Amino acid sequence: MLRFRKQLPEYSLGGLIIAASLVWAAIFYLQDRDYLTVAFLDIGQGDAIFIEAPNGSQVLIDGGPNQKVLSELSKVMPFYDRSIDVVIATHPDADHIGGLPEVLARYDIEYVFDSASASDTGVYKEWTSSVEKENARYTHVFRGTRILLGENARLDILYPFPGQISEDANNMSVVAKLIYGKTCFILTGDLERVGEFKLLGDDISCEVLKIGHHGSKTSTSDAFLAAIAPKFAVIQSGEDNKYGHPNGIVLNKLQAADIAALRNDELGLIKIRSDGERVWLDK
Repeated sequence: MLRFRKQLPEYSLGGLIIAASLVWAAIFYLQDRDYLTVAFLDIGQGDAIFIEAPNGSQVLIDGGPNQKVLSELSKVMPFYDRSIDVVIATHPDADHIGGLPEVLARYDIEYVFDSASASDTGVYKEWTSSVEKENARYTHVFRGTRILLGENARLDILYPFPGQISEDANNMSVVAKLIYGKTCFILTGDLERVGEFKLLGDDISCEVLKIGHHGSKTSTSDAFLAAIAPKFAVIQSGEDNKYGHPNGIVLNKLQAADIAALRNDELGLIKIRSDGERVWLDK
């Protein structure tokens, strides 16, 4: 098990106005830390999810297709914060890892995790090169890995299974269950029905589901959706994308089940918070 706690920076006051600004930033930031915050970043057609636990621990899951992730991170992190505890690449598709080399260049990263899925693309080679340069602790993660994010908050890796090998990158996606108190989130990468089926025996009932594969019809099977029974379903897809995501079949399923569909292409940045008892959309 891994434990993380982000430390607030110490300031040497260089001037009254600057000092006052820093104090205000610190005060507001500390107030935000009463809650778990999960921000689904508006990075276009791709995935990027920023998690901040009440103790300040931070996790970035995927980085979208390009450097737009940096401007999105600036909306959810204070200007003085230049470190992220954990970066997780769910799988090697460009729309998930394309922006991560820029993140590693800009921020100090303590741990880098991914599945055992690899690729021969230039984007993947750039990603692995950036990991080597960062000198972060790097390893593959599998089912059974637990990342502790302070009291009552953790990330449990549900998928892939140890020893699992597949040429299908989507179905090697890292799937995580984020738990805070009595609330939880299922974060799926691009997992499709083949992978979803393997998780049906787990306790995956959660308030929030990040819909797999940007709302493609190859994901979000009836059985998987029923097992989770979320209040919110977040769809990370870009406006007017060439794939037609999210698919109408998936949207109809959500509507029929009375699940609120939250789409980046419609809402932009999406932030959901939890106090350990309930979750809500932060507007």
